[in-house]
Amino acid sequence: MSRNWLDEALRAAGLRSESSFPRDLMADVVMQLPVSIVPLAGLSAHAVRRWLGQRGIQHEVNDTDRALHGCLVARAGQGILFINAGDEESERRFTLAHEIAHFILDHLLPRLKVLKVFGNHIRPVLDGERPPTREEMLSAVLDRVRLGVQVHLMSRGADGAVCAWDVEESEQRADRLALELLAPAHAATAGLRRVIGETAEPAVQQKRAAQNLSERFGLPADVADSYVRLLLDRRRRQPSLSEEIFGGRK
Repeated sequence: MSRNWLDEALRAAGLRSESSFPRDLMADVVMQLPVSIVPLAGLSAHAVRRWLGQRGIQHEVNDTDRALHGCLVARAGQGILFINAGDEESERRFTLAHEIAHFILDHLLPRLKVLKVFGNHIRPVLDGERPPTREEMLSAVLDRVRLGVQVHLMSRGADGAVCAWDVEESEQRADRLALELLAPAHAATAGLRRVIGETAEPAVQQKRAAQNLSERFGLPADVADSYVRLLLDRRRRQPSLSEEIFGGRK
């Protein structure tokens, strides 16, 4: 497996290439994707439940409350992206990109794949208008499509820790796509040699590069640090398969 999945996701996003950074995704996203963006101060699972309930939107948010940076509710090819309005700008920027990535990877692409395989007659099932047949349910599972309202945030412990491999994989891929939207690898690596220097110790190079990426692309410090590890490892050696696929946030 190569970065084909990433190229497919970028094509599905349909967002224009950006030449200036930090990138403001909000305007592009609203123009290109069927999503609404809802900033809420003090975002939590209960706040999402309350917001959806007040608008008569069916959902499956569980009762365990916890604070959130962001989350996604997706149904019928459309999504609602919640972001914590109280977070710092760099955190809000990455959260938005991360939730957009979830919409593309975990809802839009699986939905398009099922429509391509089964044709338009499967659309009422994907839109929650009729129950699926047994065969359709099996296909939906295999293609990682959830029927009805989809809520991304619940398959975790009360403290937010990831408890299942499929959730961890989804999070890693969303982080990788989010980074490519905000700081494309070709742009992030440009000039990196000059910034880190050739003689500095690896730890110093890491620190310099992370600070540079954080400032240039408006990334949270921990995200920039994780991204630098992936980019520098690629420069020093051939990346492993898992690094090529994920390279996610630690």
